[in-house]
Amino acid sequence: MNVKAELIIEKSIAEVWEIMGNQFADVHKWSSNFKESKPGGPQKFEDINYSLRETITDRGITIQVLETFDPKNFSLKYHITEGMPEIAKSAYATWSLEAISSEKTLVALDFGMESKISLNEEMKSKIENGLKSSAIQIAEELKYYLENGKPHPAKTKQLATKN
Repeated sequence: MNVKAELIIEKSIAEVWEIMGNQFADVHKWSSNFKESKPGGPQKFEDINYSLRETITDRGITIQVLETFDPKNFSLKYHITEGMPEIAKSAYATWSLEAISSEKTLVALDFGMESKISLNEEMKSKIENGLKSSAIQIAEELKYYLENGKPHPAKTKQLATKN
């Protein structure tokens, strides 16, 4: 199953890529889905000196391994090797950008999951809705962070309850 979230950020494609791509391992700074994140793994790509990010979420540790990292085309793809939902055989995402104008960028977040078991329509719909909700939340929090220069209120609240 695949879900996609798209939105327009009122920033240049270079500014969006800086946060979404070049700072891939710093997702905890702006997304409330992640309590902590850090880079790891050997360098696989010329433009980034790590190959995965290890994150801590409400569900525990998640490891997201980069498959592609393409700053020329403003896209990256990763798969999750640890911390997937129990029913997932595989989980992956593709994040990409498209310049609409010098100060407008289309962000597309594609999330996918392959289930270990056959799912009935109700379960499939629940999982797709959860994935879609998560994709939208990540996109909206990225937009807020870039356009306002500070984390989204959901992230600010998370940080306040941590201390």
